[in-house]
Amino acid sequence: MKKSRLIETLRASFLLPLLALLCTGSWAARDFTPQAGTWVISEELDGKPGRGLAIDVQGNTFFMQMFGYEKNGNATFYTATGQMDGNSVTTPLMQYQGGRSFGSDARDAEFLGSPGPVTVSFVNGLQGTVQLPGEPEREIKRFEVMSPDYTKTYLEYGMLRSLLINTLDTKKEPQWLATAQIVKSFSEGWILGFGSFLSNYPFQWLTCQQIKDKDEYRCLSDKTPPAGYEDPYVLSARLRIVNVDAVGEVEVFYQGVLQKLPFVGVVAAGNPFPNEGSCDRSLDLYVGDVDYCFFSISPVSGTWIVKDEVNYKPGRGIALDVQAGMAVAQIFNYLPDGTPTFHMGSGTYAGAATSFELNRYRGGRALGGPLKSAKLAEAAGEIKLEFMYDGEGNTAARRPSRLTGDVQFPGEAPKQIVRMALEPGAETAEGLLGQWWLHFIGMSNWLKPTPVTLSRIEGNEAINQDGTIRCSRQIPHVPRRAQCIWNRDGQTYTAYFNQQQGDRSFTILQVRDRYGNLMGLGDIPLE
Repeated sequence: MKKSRLIETLRASFLLPLLALLCTGSWAARDFTPQAGTWVISEELDGKPGRGLAIDVQGNTFFMQMFGYEKNGNATFYTATGQMDGNSVTTPLMQYQGGRSFGSDARDAEFLGSPGPVTVSFVNGLQGTVQLPGEPEREIKRFEVMSPDYTKTYLEYGMLRSLLINTLDTKKEPQWLATAQIVKSFSEGWILGFGSFLSNYPFQWLTCQQIKDKDEYRCLSDKTPPAGYEDPYVLSARLRIVNVDAVGEVEVFYQGVLQKLPFVGVVAAGNPFPNEGSCDRSLDLYVGDVDYCFFSISPVSGTWIVKDEVNYKPGRGIALDVQAGMAVAQIFNYLPDGTPTFHMGSGTYAGAATSFELNRYRGGRALGGPLKSAKLAEAAGEIKLEFMYDGEGNTAARRPSRLTGDVQFPGEAPKQIVRMALEPGAETAEGLLGQWWLHFIGMSNWLKPTPVTLSRIEGNEAINQDGTIRCSRQIPHVPRRAQCIWNRDGQTYTAYFNQQQGDRSFTILQVRDRYGNLMGLGDIPLE
């Protein structure tokens, strides 16, 4: 099945009732994007098996798979799909039965019923509340996990990590795109560096203190801006890293004014980038546009589906959460008798693959029921995951991928899986709408990074308001590759970048999505 057809299939099987809203609705823009992956009800997090939420927000489309329990103790799952209205969504909680079990033949699930509506509200990209049917509103938060190897490599040894950050002014408009690096120096301890693209100045380095047992840092400069310094000069900074997102604030001296600016951004890679023409196989990569070597690459967390099981009807799904050297997966599927259930497991993640045991539990908290921890009901067997794809065009080389992979469930042959795109037009010009930092090059010169808002569609192009910048996907069989043309001052400038729903780049940064929602975690607590 071609990927474009796959996206159409996904829309039909999950989002058909929502397409009219996507085209005609209007919403209040958010100041953040909830981080996709596993969320937990705060008061129920006790280190024991229980219930939880696999949340995926793309644009204004909300999709949640909830794992929980029936009153008789059996494990079950529910799904909820709706359109965000500002920071909240209220939508029916749905349950299905009769779908595929591990090792069974193809089976389509059928609608079983709805216990009522669920309301989910977010405070920022890591915190919020949920009100389930028959229950009061409860606090929820992003489930965070870190492997011992990751902790040792990055929090104890302090290996270098590369970031791409965007500062925001008082109107939450993009002001400065910078590269940053956090590393533990043998002589100076923790240091944080900032640099501007196409700058005539070297990296600025600040000395830092790590917040105890956290991936969070307070940093100060012992220098003052030299005379004539034209770039933003960072005097202090606070940085928190959460999975592949970075958030914090900087105090900068710029254009004669001292300013304190919040920033959001992405973690692009861990350990130094390889030298040109060589490959460093120990590199941890969190972006999708550096794929000429075999890296340790982390797939995009969120909703994944088995590609050849998509048939416009309900089926089984995968909630995948890879963060900081760990992989957590919930498989939402069915028992041989058709009863809805879920299997869950976790293990360390390295390279582009992982494997771990899947377990089924029973006896946890039911909707509206008292607080209970679950117990092991069945060890179902091993799941194997590998995130590679077969290259592009005529190449047959296997390369790491953040959006495509293979899964082998217990008792089954390997099957291809793909990250699920929830919004329509994700691989067309529609997917380019929003605000971006882009790098333009002319016949003889580069421009400094420019914030560009692509606000409308003309034909197969996404364009800015006055039509001077026009962006499109130039290669039909490689839709992730985009090109923008800017006619400015009698010259033509071109920007090239890779863009796919949910993926990130080390060369450009998306500031807002097509609805005006800010990307990143927003205003999260800092120590």
